Amino acid sequence: MNISDGAPLVSDFFNISCWDSRNKSYENIHAGIHVNNTIRERLRANKPPANGLGLSIALLGFDSMSRMSWLRRMPRTREFLVKELKAIELEGYNILGDGTPAALFPILTGKLEQELPEARRKFKGAKPVDDFPWLWRNFSKYGYVTSWADSQIAIAPFNYRLLGFEHSPADYFMRPFYLAADPLYKTFSPHCHGSEPRHMVWFNWIRDIFYMYKDDPKFLVHFYTALSHDDNNLITMADDDLRTLLYNLENGGFLNNTLLIVMADHGARFDTVRRTLSGKIEERMPYVSLRFPRWFEIKYPHLIKNIRTNVHRLTTPFDLHETFKDFLRFDGAGKGDVKNRGISLFKEIPKSRTCAHADVAPHWCACLKWQSVPETDPNARRALQTALEALNNFTEPYRSDCALLSIGNITTLSKMFASDEVLKFKRTKDDRGLRPVMSDRFTKVDKIIYQLTFFTQPGDGEFEITLEHVLASNVMQLNSKSISRINKYGNDPACVLNKNREIRQYCYCKSNLL
Repeated sequence: MNISDGAPLVSDFFNISCWDSRNKSYENIHAGIHVNNTIRERLRANKPPANGLGLSIALLGFDSMSRMSWLRRMPRTREFLVKELKAIELEGYNILGDGTPAALFPILTGKLEQELPEARRKFKGAKPVDDFPWLWRNFSKYGYVTSWADSQIAIAPFNYRLLGFEHSPADYFMRPFYLAADPLYKTFSPHCHGSEPRHMVWFNWIRDIFYMYKDDPKFLVHFYTALSHDDNNLITMADDDLRTLLYNLENGGFLNNTLLIVMADHGARFDTVRRTLSGKIEERMPYVSLRFPRWFEIKYPHLIKNIRTNVHRLTTPFDLHETFKDFLRFDGAGKGDVKNRGISLFKEIPKSRTCAHADVAPHWCACLKWQSVPETDPNARRALQTALEALNNFTEPYRSDCALLSIGNITTLSKMFASDEVLKFKRTKDDRGLRPVMSDRFTKVDKIIYQLTFFTQPGDGEFEITLEHVLASNVMQLNSKSISRINKYGNDPACVLNKNREIRQYCYCKSNLL
């Protein structure tokens, strides 16, 4: 069809071709926001609940950025967030598992992947993720415009291992754009979409939703992978542009009724920094910031006070889920119940909260203390053997493709250390959780938790594994969710990617030995 400058869009995504008198001179795929009359009618018919908090939510997520990495690599954006927008940064935010789905499922569904219906590729009974209890539905029901935008086809959070969405989960869904654009990226310069940086397409789509629905409530979830997944250094090229986007949204009044969350899913998982102690902590503690409009802080000072108190408390993705639910039905602030694995950030999170309370497995908990164990320790050797057997068991059904692994260099052997204060702690005797009651006796230790880091041969795979030695039964227990591959596997598992992507971390193809 022929269109002219300024014409209304008839689709969110479209291909533009231009010709001069002799030849085609331009062709590219563009993204925009087509105002949908069906959405408009739903917004008119459904309004946010009266007992909600009256704010939109815009979550802008970035892959593999720890809090410290964000400070190092996004200084201008961070300065604008903290100094100009007065954003609050959560310094005790701890991940729940490995990879992006482990970060997003608890936020958007309130559940861990293993608690949701089977959706893994090649697994019996697996179905697309459409029927998961997504928050988009809750907000859509109450008159919110909704969106979901990731940024890469090959490693999209809900598509790489999982079957993804069969239908759009939100009013605006960016995956069709990237499906159409992906073949063109082979012809463009790296990180470019034609003549503009690829991240600007994603930034501009966020801007356009705000522009087209300025006065409507919104629940927007956008996650950008391309620049930081493999190398945190590259995201620096987006620092000025992200700051400009946030400046323009604030200056244009688009954030007056919006909770803005800028965050990451986890820290870097594979680079050389990950092999250090600080890198290990950084993987488990991603960047998270929350910015509320000034009027909200004035109207609800007690809520903001609780959030500021929670800056230094243990928080997780489950807490963000509970916080988002408060926007639709707020039942008051007060103090959170430590027995709940998710606590709204509008409630004060008890200082006594532990990873066990928050359903953070020991493998992922950044709060634990560890002490070194010598390689000669017989239980440490048993733990190593148990870990190796687990790795090989994953690939056993594909032994014709995957090599049998053996242990190479051992980097660290450690076991969890509990201080006397922890072992003697009984409870707190004040409602703020500040005054401990201590016992004269030590709590009986029923299991010892080991953490191991080692290389495997062939292939030099590097793994970090946490397992439990149950003392009563003298059994070593290992959960597959407590295994991290901490260096890149590259093409090592190419022979099984079309058979079972779940074992990609563990398989070294025999064909690589030829």
